[in-house]
Amino acid sequence: MQYKKLACVLAACAALLLSGCASFRNNEIADVGVLPDVSRYATKPSVFVETHFYRGDPASAPVETLTIKDKVKEKIGQTLSESTLFSKYSFDEKDRTDADYAIRIDIYNHGEQGLAALAGFISGFTFGVIPAAATDNYTLEAKLLDRSGTVVSTSRNKDSITTWIGIWFLPMAASTPDKAFSATLDNQLKAVLKELVEGGKLKYSELRRLSAGLLVG
Repeated sequence: MQYKKLACVLAACAALLLSGCASFRNNEIADVGVLPDVSRYATKPSVFVETHFYRGDPASAPVETLTIKDKVKEKIGQTLSESTLFSKYSFDEKDRTDADYAIRIDIYNHGEQGLAALAGFISGFTFGVIPAAATDNYTLEAKLLDRSGTVVSTSRNKDSITTWIGIWFLPMAASTPDKAFSATLDNQLKAVLKELVEGGKLKYSELRRLSAGLLVG
């Protein structure tokens, strides 16, 4: 009976420790906010999007992680949809040839994993009294290509998220790692899109396309 009670207490402490987790953006990139307004253009370009998510530093030998690829696509798709910069975007390979542009987005997740594990052990050993922190770095590389496959533009930026573990962070438990990652990725991608529009890399037209391929004003 005593062993069962002890097991219940340990399980409760573990649950409490895990719930005392809060993630925060480090804002290495200034908030982009509202993207340039292209609503005056009648014709917007279409884009095929290719995404890859890696674990490891871009300069070393990162390993592609497929388990969260769908989630990354969902977040990127949401940002592209809300941007209203494109007439259409697609992740489907069959749409590549018909798209005006193709953009490849590579995301690298890297950090001090050894130090993070040690900090997590210390926090767990003290049942969360001593807080611990782990930082995830996210490097985003984007390459824009035109219909001929020529590289039009390349972009690269980096931001990071710090996750704190400990009972002191119970009041901030709503600041989940998923929310922090979503906000960080959204801002990183917006920074790339803003650069493309303001740099004139994406072509817009005030003329409307007819189904026959003609243009009218």
